[in-house]
Amino acid sequence: MHFQHSNFLALAALSSIGPVLALPTFSQLVPRAQASIDLCGDYDYIILQNSPWIVYNMLYNAAKMVGTQCTYYDKMTTSSSGTQEVLWNSETDIEYIESTNNVPKGYSFVGLTQNLEVTLSSIGSIPTTYDWTRTNTTAFKGNVCYDFMTNNIKGDSTSNSSRELMLWLQYEGGQLPIGWGKGPSAIIDDLFGTSWELYEDVNTDTGITVSSMLPNTQFEGSFSGDLKDWLLALVALGKFTEDTYVNVGNAGTEFFYGNAIMNATLALQIDIGSTSH
Repeated sequence: MHFQHSNFLALAALSSIGPVLALPTFSQLVPRAQASIDLCGDYDYIILQNSPWIVYNMLYNAAKMVGTQCTYYDKMTTSSSGTQEVLWNSETDIEYIESTNNVPKGYSFVGLTQNLEVTLSSIGSIPTTYDWTRTNTTAFKGNVCYDFMTNNIKGDSTSNSSRELMLWLQYEGGQLPIGWGKGPSAIIDDLFGTSWELYEDVNTDTGITVSSMLPNTQFEGSFSGDLKDWLLALVALGKFTEDTYVNVGNAGTEFFYGNAIMNATLALQIDIGSTSH
């Protein structure tokens, strides 16, 4: 949720260009029924029981949006390898308006609710698979990404000492990350099968520094890996240490305008314990 790409993260956090908003703590959230559901309100969500996830429709710039945006929770399944997954989609029908075409309207995502607010050093791995297809009936501007928040303060994801970390998998329509005008601050080679450019700057809406990694070769509908490798790559660049707390983690899609449906299947979890890297 940054501006030019910033999404907040929501308890689960967010991503590009949008402002980060203060969300309720999980103890304040009231679980809803587990039936399939369309989440179309500005901050509609469902906490998935017996899972590590919350599904969230976050429209932090709804006032600048003409149209509709819904996040549909379908169901949870188990893959052939025994991994728990969530099936969901993002249904975007937002009119293109010249004056707001570069303003992200929100973030549709699945966020973690378990094993957060722990130090990076205590995490063994963050395994994930993310598969998606997007069908556009008009020009669309937006991305597919992961969005995490770290801070040396446990549980803090809103103060300017926080750092928002974005891993863009695919993007279209001319979306640019915060810090684009400065050029990349670093190049990360050989991570998840490609090289990455790192863009950084402060999100003026939140005061939080956003670090966005964009792939040299975009992922076309499928990604898998251990996201701890991403965080360790930033440690190697001196952005923070392994003593930092991972306070928020999620995967989703940012949207600016267009008529599109993105169907997705996601597995994402944080495993505590030792794993060699």
